[in-house]
Formats: sequence, C-alpha cells, structure tokens
Amino acid sequence: MKNYKNIFTWLVVALVGLSLTGCSEDDLDTNPYGKSGVNLVGFGPSPILRTHEIRITGTNMNKVTKVIFPGDAIVERSGFNSSDAENIYVNVPDESVPGQIRLVAGNDTVTSVSKLTFEEPIEVTSVSPTTGLNAGDEITIKGDYVYNIAEVVFACGVTGAPVLAEDFTYISRREIRLRVPLAAESGVITMNDGASWELEWKEPLQIVSASYASLSPAAADFGQQIKINGTNLHTVETVMFPGGVTAEFTVSADNRTITTTVPAECKSGPITLLLYSGTALTTDEFSVPTVTITSATPNNDLVAGDQVVLAGENFDRVKEVQLPGVGPITDYTISGNTLTFTVPEGMTDGDVVLVQNAYISATIAIEVRKLAGVIWQGKENLSGWSNWGVFNWDGEKWLKFQEAINGPGQLTFHFVVTNDNPAFNLRMGDWSTPFSDLSLPYGDDGNIHPSKDDTDVIINLSAEEREKMFADGGLGMVIWGDGIQLQYIKFLEATDEVDVAPFAKWEDQSANITYPIHISWSENTGKIRIMRTGLQELNLKVGVSKLIFYKEVGTTGQIQLNDCNWSNPLTDADLTDWAGDKTQVETVFTQKMMDCVTGATSDGWSDTAFIIQGDGMTITKIVVLP
Repeated sequence: MKNYKNIFTWLVVALVGLSLTGCSEDDLDTNPYGKSGVNLVGFGPSPILRTHEIRITGTNMNKVTKVIFPGDAIVERSGFNSSDAENIYVNVPDESVPGQIRLVAGNDTVTSVSKLTFEEPIEVTSVSPTTGLNAGDEITIKGDYVYNIAEVVFACGVTGAPVLAEDFTYISRREIRLRVPLAAESGVITMNDGASWELEWKEPLQIVSASYASLSPAAADFGQQIKINGTNLHTVETVMFPGGVTAEFTVSADNRTITTTVPAECKSGPITLLLYSGTALTTDEFSVPTVTITSATPNNDLVAGDQVVLAGENFDRVKEVQLPGVGPITDYTISGNTLTFTVPEGMTDGDVVLVQNAYISATIAIEVRKLAGVIWQGKENLSGWSNWGVFNWDGEKWLKFQEAINGPGQLTFHFVVTNDNPAFNLRMGDWSTPFSDLSLPYGDDGNIHPSKDDTDVIINLSAEEREKMFADGGLGMVIWGDGIQLQYIKFLEATDEVDVAPFAKWEDQSANITYPIHISWSENTGKIRIMRTGLQELNLKVGVSKLIFYKEVGTTGQIQLNDCNWSNPLTDADLTDWAGDKTQVETVFTQKMMDCVTGATSDGWSDTAFIIQGDGMTITKIVVLP
C-alpha cells in the first residue's frame, strides 16, 4: 500500500461544459466520462514533482490504453507502473506542463476537470519585450521553474486574454515563450500555476492596437468588393456593415488591408470593425445605392381612383410599396425615376413606404380627403391596452392638432369595435389627468366600454380643457384601450361653419364643386347635389343646425332646394328672402330636410341629400352651421 503526503484532487462526477467568450478563443469540453464506460474520478497528488508517481482513479481504468499529460507528454499502457479496474499508477513525464490530464480508451478520450499542477516554487526574473508588441509577436518569460506556469493572462476587458501552457511555443525549466494573443490589449499580464500561485508582472506591456486609415471605394453597389486599409487588421474578428450585417473578409499578409464584399442586405453608414479584444473601430461613411423620394404629386385631398406619381431616385431597387391603411400593394408601375400608383379604397393619411431591403426604405407623407371637420384619419388598432396619443414632443403632429383644435367645440373619436370586450379611455398627455368637464359613460373600472354598435365617443371640449391640451406647453391627449380601431378624429369649433364643397357635386359630375357657381334656368346650368356623406358626420339637429347660401354682390334671382330624389321642392326651407343688398340666405334644418340627410326618403339609388337649382344667381359659398 503506497502512502501519499498530498491529498488527491477529487473531481465532480458531472458533465462540465465551460465556454469562455469575449477575450477567449477556445471552448473547453471537460467531460470526465467516456462512451467506453471509463469514468475519471480523481488524481493526486497535485501539486506534484515531475517524474514522481501519480495515482489516477475511476472506473474501467483497465480499458485505458494511454495517459496524455498536459504538454502532450504521452505514457502508453506499457509504461504504467501498475493498473487495475479502479486505478492507474504512472510517473509524470519531465516534459509535462500544468494543465488537464486526458485518458484514451480506444476511440474515446476522457478529460479531467481539474488541472495538474507542480509544486516546485516558480520564480520570474524577466519578461521581454514589453513595448511595441503586436498580436502574434513572441514574448519570453525567464526565471526558475517557469515550466510550472499554467497560464499567462493578457489584459483584455474583464476576463482577460489567457494563453495556456499547452500553447506556449517553447518550454523549459528556466524559460518559456508564447505569442501575444489576438485579443490582447495594453496592460499588465498575470501568471498562475493553475492552483494557488499567481503573479502580476510589474511592468505593463504596450501592445499596438488595430487602426483604421481609409476605405476604398467609399461608395459601392451590393455584391461589389471593397478594401479597408489600416494597421494590425489581423486583430479584426468581425466586419459589420450598417444594419448589423456581417460579411466574410480576408486580411493581407502585411495586416494592412481587409478585403470584403458588400452584402445584399445592408444600408449606408460607417462600417464597424469588431476586434478580438471586444473593442471596435468605425470607418468613414460608406454609401450604397439607396431609394429616395423627393415628391408625391398630388399629396393631399386624395380619393380612391386618383393617380399619385412619386419622384425620386433608385426606384429600380424597390421591392415593395406600402400604403397607409392598406399595406403592401402590387398595382404600381416604375418608369425611370418615377413610380405611379392608383389610390385604393381604404387608404388613410400616413406615409407611403418604398422598401428596398430589410434596412433601407423611403417614406413620404400623403393625406386623403377628409370628411367635414376631420383632423386625423387612419387605422390605429388599440389592443391589449396599447395607446395612441398626441404629445407636446410630437413635432408636426402636435402643431397640426394645436392649429386644428383652436378653441372650444365638439371633439369626436370615431372607431370600430374589434373584440367582445372593448374598452376606451381618454386622458391628458401626462397619462393621468382626466378631462374634468367631460360627462362620459365611464364604467366602474374608470373606462368606457362601447357596445358592438357604438362608433363614436363625443365630447364637448371647453376652452379651459382646450388650453390644458393644446396651449403652448399643454399636455396633449392620449387614448388607450383594447378591442377598438380608431379611424378618425373630428373637431368642430363651437361656431364653425362647415363648407359643403368637399361633399357636394357640380353639374351632376363626380368632381367637387368649385366656387363661384352660376345658376341659370335659361342657360341650363346650375345643378348642384349635396351628398349625405359628410352631412351625416356633422351631428345636425332639427330646429338648430342651419344651411346657409352666400351670393355674389349685385346678382339677383332665386334658389330652389329639392329633396334627394328631385321629386319635391322643400317648401318648408325658406330660401326666398334675397331682398335689398343681402349677400346670404339661410334656413334652419327641418324634419323633412333631416329625412333627406339620414336617407329616410331615399329610394336607395343615390346617396344625395339635396338637389339645388335656381336662376339668376352666382353662389360664392354654401355652408352648414351645426
């Protein structure tokens, strides 16, 4: 029975996988089990003297054909001192270095978790050179028993850049040599024996880092080759194009040039060079052909069927066209630097988006024709208590709402319900301040719960509340909820006259009316339709709301207001008093007029509310005062 002064190093019986990232270059698989059934439990003594006997214990040790000591010092089975199913006794070769022991059984290799270390006292007397070092340069460490150094760790971030004894280029008792790793940075190096000894060398190493000089060419097409020039570029681990797209690359023999190819999916901007050390360099601005939009004609008051022409550059690279409220479309044509599409039903205010690739797109804002008083139109889905708001940091959006909501009046939020438990809430733009003057049907939980048939939340906005919202420095407003799609927001000032031109037709044509309008029976001119669309959005009231006609000064004549089917004049609408120098005539909405607006008297063939004819009149404006 042999006696040992030092205890054995017993290993945890488990699969251990240690992955070193950042400054490390290797992944170590320290699995103490083998497919052959060999199980490495422990070894000892450690630290140990070279040439002295070590015991390796485990299971199925009789299947082990060789022991490989760190430094690739191999002892074949024939060189074992003794062995059985549980133990191997073998002398540690003199050329061994600190590190892990490996057991070979057939095609299977089992690696120890712990490192073998040596007990001779390490003394380091010099490290050279210490200045002007580049990655890959060799440094020499001298002293006594330096072959017991298990690891030299160079400065690099938090974890450092380690070089293991098995990777040293030269090992002897009084001298070891190793190369500066790619991840190393300037700073002190630390040496250890894999056990309790550690030394931080007194003189920091000065390691020359990579540098960037130039980019050639500075603009290139996708798939073209470019060169990045600098120094020590062999320490670059990754070349990343704008958009986070990496590319394969090669480094010249003098480490001064990187050659790479522009990937198909990237955008313009600086290229990033990620070094093995974890730091990064950026190049000058790099450009790829990029789609741009300079104009959209027309860009507002759009209706379904209108053609819009976009002008810009690189339209031949467009892969997808997206319209607000509609999404991607396929019905468009490209000719040179113009792109033409037809406005489809359902398009809303918003941005037209031309998609070039996952990282490049161009946008331009357009606006559709609004119903009377509509200040915002779109399709904003609120689900899971998402939100939509106008805040004082919203720039153009804020200014647009500030200009539109310019006093007290009626604010309407129009939506459709999209699930079985819809909810709606309105607050100031600080998310917490309620509108104190509002009488809204809030439930016990403080939210509005519309039914499937509800489409509007309407509030009468006071001057005070308007000031809180959209005066300079105001809070704005935020809507949040679930199960609703916000489609438009309408505002009618308390004294607003609404011009009917956007929802009226002249001469029975599809075009909207253009003032002035000359009415003459003798000249067979002057048929005007006022459509229900638009009027129905004004929340008109019998006996309150007014229809007002303005005439050109000096003209005389008459106007006749007919019902939606042109079958009966609306004689209860008094439009006869044009005496003297009066320039306007008005009538209060009667029930018969409201029936025309709602469609109660329509036979279904037309969406017309009123038909107007007359003689000897030049109309300059037609308005509704809700």
